[in-house]
Amino acid sequence: MTHAEIEVTAELVRDLLRDQHPDLADHPVRLGARGWDNQLWRLGDDLAVRLPWATRSADALLRKEHTWLPALAPRLPLPVPVPQRLGEPSARFPRPWIVTTWVPGAPADRAPVTRGAEAATVLAAFLTALHRPAPE
Repeated sequence: MTHAEIEVTAELVRDLLRDQHPDLADHPVRLGARGWDNQLWRLGDDLAVRLPWATRSADALLRKEHTWLPALAPRLPLPVPVPQRLGEPSARFPRPWIVTTWVPGAPADRAPVTRGAEAATVLAAFLTALHRPAPE
């Protein structure tokens, strides 16, 4: 399935939630972003729903994130979206999808660099913390 095969809408996101995570289905849903591999839909103020829509490799990456990010996030010096729920493939949407926490802020590639040296230090600390042996 690619973006040409199924249209992802707020109604679809709400239906998926209603089917698999009904306690979240009444939260407001609005488009957050469309990337190459995923679409991101805001779910209320604190959550997001991410659905793969282009490449097949996104499915496996999404499942890896669901497995590993809850263990990695507390070890990282910057906030990252932490998976809260996994949506399984269904007749409505034949791929896995995920509900994560929402990290507020502006993407670094869209924000002006006002403190370059500090930003470099923070990024280096993040990458150093990330590139460690995997937890057991």
